[in-house]
Amino acid sequence: MIEAGRQSVAYDANSWLAHYLLGVGYEGHGQPLEAIPEYQKAVELSGGNTDPIAALAHAYAAIGRRAEAKKILRECQRQWQTSYVSPYMISTVYASLGEKDKAFEYPEKAFEEKSSDLSYFLKSDRRIDNLRSDSRFVDLLRRMSFPSM
Repeated sequence: MIEAGRQSVAYDANSWLAHYLLGVGYEGHGQPLEAIPEYQKAVELSGGNTDPIAALAHAYAAIGRRAEAKKILRECQRQWQTSYVSPYMISTVYASLGEKDKAFEYPEKAFEEKSSDLSYFLKSDRRIDNLRSDSRFVDLLRRMSFPSM
């Protein structure tokens, strides 16, 4: 995923999605420090899309910068009052902060709204690995008709 992300950025350095996916690749390979500048660039190029904003918060939490992660999380929740913010992405931030009860509130909201983020990310997103052993995660997979892991 990292190499594909690098190629995408090389092809179009002004694509926020390319920077975002490169950041996801770095995080997926346990390199959150390398992910942060990619997420920051994605936020800048996207004009503030909440997916890279939440991803940046997740990376901050992963390296122990909890205060910055929580500040971004609060801003995402404020934005939720006036525009769409993916509840799944908010869940990833709570998962990275180790706040499992809060982390599980948001996939439920995503499930209720039939968010495509769940079907796209739930089975493979390493940002929520710490939730997978919880019975609530298994139950969510069952309700989505995904086989348990």
